[in-house]
Amino acid sequence: MGSDTFCSLTGGCYYTNGNIVSCWISDARNSVPENDPLRVSDSILERLEYSPRDVQGSQDLVLLVPKNEDGELDIEDYEGPTPTMFSDSTVEAVVNFTIADDPDLSGFKIVFPDDPDAEDLDVSMYGGYNKFYIFLYAYRILIGRFPELEPHMIYATLASSECHWHKDDEYSHIADQYAWFYQVADVVKDQMEEPRDAGYDDNIGKWQFFWLKLLSAEGKSEDEIIRDAWFGKGRLYHFARADDFPKPEPFASFPAAGQSDTSFSKLPFDVLDYLCDTYLSIREASSLLCLNRSLRAALLPFINTFAQKAIARRHPYWLPIVAPCLRGDEEELNWEQMWEGLGGEVPWAPYARECGKSPGMRNRQRIWGMAERFRDQIKAQGWLDGRTHA
Repeated sequence: MGSDTFCSLTGGCYYTNGNIVSCWISDARNSVPENDPLRVSDSILERLEYSPRDVQGSQDLVLLVPKNEDGELDIEDYEGPTPTMFSDSTVEAVVNFTIADDPDLSGFKIVFPDDPDAEDLDVSMYGGYNKFYIFLYAYRILIGRFPELEPHMIYATLASSECHWHKDDEYSHIADQYAWFYQVADVVKDQMEEPRDAGYDDNIGKWQFFWLKLLSAEGKSEDEIIRDAWFGKGRLYHFARADDFPKPEPFASFPAAGQSDTSFSKLPFDVLDYLCDTYLSIREASSLLCLNRSLRAALLPFINTFAQKAIARRHPYWLPIVAPCLRGDEEELNWEQMWEGLGGEVPWAPYARECGKSPGMRNRQRIWGMAERFRDQIKAQGWLDGRTHA
């Protein structure tokens, strides 16, 4: 990771092109000799890499910044008290904000892709408290879900001392000033094991030791270790790009049907249809295909329809969203392009299965919930009085 500043909504920070594996993990691996039993193996390290798309997404930002009396962006460092009352004409959300060409801890810039003659505008995010940034994919989710939220409301709430989060909630925001130190992982700092208690010297910190232990766990397979790193104690999914929808094989197969005689196979199809559509999750409906051949024959032609309805009902965050901002339709455009080769037909059941395994979609679910809680904070401060919930 290459930043001393953080996304004010998600707590994440950007990756440079050279940081493909979390620096916490690479530092931990390098802290012990090659023959140490806790040293992270090459095969595990390769499976913990963020993709180039993840890196790109971490650099695609939205800047929330006030405007001065002349209507110009107030991008200079600000040392005075942060004002908290603004109108829609005094704060701007600037899309196409990204890291500088040679970033230091605070180097960013505004780019103008539609104007080839325009020079990039350098912005420092360090030393002042009048500027915030949010990942573009998180910003789209926030105002796509709640289009009544305007930049000045978001800005004022972030600047307010009333803006707070529960850090013990897996899906919660990690306050920007604490994101680096909390390290995302599901662990209580005061309860972490001391490296010296296991015979290591003080050159290995608690966080490094945590990752060494997690990634070298005895009695676990490599697959189990990887899952624990991404979705379990490690929570590496927090930094996966949340707008990369997985594309499955269109004709992904399901396990073979068994021979069990089940009461489900004796139900009329309209009852099965009602049960799948109303009560069963995608996984539960898919599992019915494995019970016996007659049930499989009855349900298989409709499994994508069941999955599509279940996604809309239970997992709306697995669908693209359109937001009222510049580049707000990119998810929808990318979604349509994904399925062009299939005539626009989405293989919903295989798609749902891939979403369940995707770090990015797990992060999207987290941000989806965070957006709702942040909207509640904006409402609690009175910004939405007289407005209608969208």
